[in-house]
Amino acid sequence: MRTASIFRPRIVVVLATMAALVSPAEAAPDAQPSPGVSSTLASRDQQARDLFRARRYADALAIYLRLRAETHHPTYLRNIGRCHQMMREPGPAIAAFESYLREARDVDAAERAEIEGYIAEMRRLELTLPPESSGGAPAATVTVATAKTSPGGEPSIVRKWWFWAGVAALVTATTIIVVAASSGEDRLPCPSGAVCP
Repeated sequence: MRTASIFRPRIVVVLATMAALVSPAEAAPDAQPSPGVSSTLASRDQQARDLFRARRYADALAIYLRLRAETHHPTYLRNIGRCHQMMREPGPAIAAFESYLREARDVDAAERAEIEGYIAEMRRLELTLPPESSGGAPAATVTVATAKTSPGGEPSIVRKWWFWAGVAALVTATTIIVVAASSGEDRLPCPSGAVCP
């Protein structure tokens, strides 16, 4: 019983990932051309969506990069991030998702949580990959500037592996404490001198 509670967050992550993979139409990139966009852009957008659904992420990415360069629409950053995410390229995916959250004006709480979940997933993947393969495509292909150094010119603490290992350890310890505390008796202690069932 206690073991099942510990794995509950992991099950949620696995189910969310499976839902994204099983129903790519719902989790697929979602840039909708605005009414004034030419039919050429709309057809290329649809072509990229079809390629994404067909799991041809590199081909979809190439189209989304061109569309982003031409339109500067922030939703294409999300789509670029999704392509990198599906190709297991955490560096460019994180950069694109973070830029999307900065630039998009109409991100509701549910979508923000979804994107932050993608970022967290990519950060975990980044920790498991060897340094030479964690970036995948160079971050320059995303055409997004990221803060990789602190103001003093040294690498930012959030780019250090040990920082994220510490965060993971803290989250794990907190989860264990919460599970252990909640799995105890649900009754209040019996007052002295009273008979409790």
